[in-house]
Amino acid sequence: MRHVRRRFAFWFTNSFVPVAFRPFNPIAVHILESRLHWLLSWYVAVVRFEGRRTGRTYAVPFTYARVDERTFECTTNRRGVWWRNFLGGRQALFLFKGRWHEAFAEAIDDRSYLEGALRRRDRVRAWIGYVPVEECVAVVVTIR
Repeated sequence: MRHVRRRFAFWFTNSFVPVAFRPFNPIAVHILESRLHWLLSWYVAVVRFEGRRTGRTYAVPFTYARVDERTFECTTNRRGVWWRNFLGGRQALFLFKGRWHEAFAEAIDDRSYLEGALRRRDRVRAWIGYVPVEECVAVVVTIR
């Protein structure tokens, strides 16, 4: 069963998610900025940042796990590229519960931290989005 779950998770995170959610991202950001943010805020937040190389502004919605009152973490697939902007840490804007906050975001690639981050995820994300520790990275966002 574990093998089937891993194969499904690999297909889901590497084939389905990038195609299915790309057109949904601007819609999610729009909903999260509106009065209807409560539809998604319990599960999704947005980080807005400037690209290191391009200087373009990006807004990336992501599912989060709350670490404490001001700290949120997202475990994402290493194959994605958006998290690389946070290597070494940098300033960003964080949209949570309909309000933008100044924040500091940092990508963490430490195996022991990632194991703990994966344990903190809820059961749905842990089962459907199962990704081995070697294939993921955490982005930790701290509101100032």
